[in-house]
Amino acid sequence: MLPRLTPDRYDPQAATARELAAMLEALWSRAPDLQPAAAMHDYQLTYPPAVQIQQPAHRRAPSPAEFRRAAIGDFDTAGYYFHFGFCQYRCRYCFHYELTTKRDDERMGRYVDALLTEMRTFRAWAPELRTGLYFLGGGTPTALPAPLLARFLDGLLQTFGPPPTAMSTVEAKPITASTEKLALLVQAGFRRINLGVQSLDPALYGFHHHREPLDVALSAIDRARAVGFEFINIDLMTGLETQTPDAWVRTLETLDGLMRRGAVDSAFIYPYHDDPRSKTYGRPGALPSFVETAHSDARARALFEAHAWRELGPRFYRSPRHVRRELLDLARTRIDPSYGEVLYQGFGNSSFSIGDRATYLNHRGLESYCDAVEAGGLGIGHWLEIDDRQRATRDLTFDMLYSPFVRHRSLLKKYGAEALATHGALLERWVELGLARRSQWMLPGSYALTALGKLVHQQMIPAHYLERDGAAFRSVMRVRSELGRRYRGY
Repeated sequence: MLPRLTPDRYDPQAATARELAAMLEALWSRAPDLQPAAAMHDYQLTYPPAVQIQQPAHRRAPSPAEFRRAAIGDFDTAGYYFHFGFCQYRCRYCFHYELTTKRDDERMGRYVDALLTEMRTFRAWAPELRTGLYFLGGGTPTALPAPLLARFLDGLLQTFGPPPTAMSTVEAKPITASTEKLALLVQAGFRRINLGVQSLDPALYGFHHHREPLDVALSAIDRARAVGFEFINIDLMTGLETQTPDAWVRTLETLDGLMRRGAVDSAFIYPYHDDPRSKTYGRPGALPSFVETAHSDARARALFEAHAWRELGPRFYRSPRHVRRELLDLARTRIDPSYGEVLYQGFGNSSFSIGDRATYLNHRGLESYCDAVEAGGLGIGHWLEIDDRQRATRDLTFDMLYSPFVRHRSLLKKYGAEALATHGALLERWVELGLARRSQWMLPGSYALTALGKLVHQQMIPAHYLERDGAAFRSVMRVRSELGRRYRGY
């Protein structure tokens, strides 16, 4: 008989790779659906899944009245994401080729003008919404020429105002993070930057960044601090092609040095997910195994705990200083950033948005996006309105991905018992499997993932799909699997 898995029986810091493998095998024997499958990776990050939304049946744009009713709904605050699909080069691990646009100053200019137009259209449709936070990502906005970046930032501040909190974030590829561009962002009010480093091992960094030296990333960290960024985040990946345990040790050793001298304030350890679009897909042994990747993640967790950093969401680690500022900003603005509480509006091609009673995708192509915006509307290409059961599922799975707690009791109050009927039993199953624990004091009626649960949390999410959405998702994924690397959707 297999041992019952409980949180106190799994210590990721003490477990060897072999012990972790045995624990995972025991879990998978009891719950085969939690065993990672490459074809499912990276697609359970939104609900309803983006691959389901981007179907012919949902291809349309809403009227202003529909948008106000279903997207804005009861919200009074919005968080704004801006997509910049421009890269100086494509990193070796990146398979999002459909998101990248050619580096061309004329096309970049048209795109920035479309972003500014879409902002003004949105403001006209929703003049009463207050600004909660910004995220400039992609791609990377620092791939824009400095004059275009300045034009965008001027329009952003004129339309929505300065960043209201220090947690508003700009993403940057280190090679494009020039002092001039970083200074423009700081002058616009941004105080947090996210640098896409992915590895701090010199050989692995060079392999995935076109033979670029690691000093490019390390100097970008120092430049960002020097020009006035108060909070610096770096993204790191486990499970990269050619990554070895020794390479991960070198990454952690360098990270330890950065943490000790206060060079970085937060980090996200992102497990690389193979994908039918990637060059490594279907090549057994091309990537480290899930067990190796999970063990790397566990070793990182031990390092962060040694520095008293907090894991606020699975693999999102914050320094004590960062946590204090985040809590201060939350208290000052009184904005709950959870899904279901704030409109998350995406601007630009390929953006994904989360409304009150709708979720929607912008046009994927740069030209089709610009055409739609220049015609007087928003850039929305696919629109789907959702019911209370879908809203509850969306909010709960968001919590599993990004929050320290899953708000089961508060979601019950908001959406009703029928909408949460399937989720309560599943959360109790995670407790039985040692993947979650009930919160008894801080947030009664909530759940928190255990260390083991955080290692497999993305495999836990599809189990929460409502049956009709799960069936639609599986159908889309079958088609995607048959098309293989020819697939061009999310």
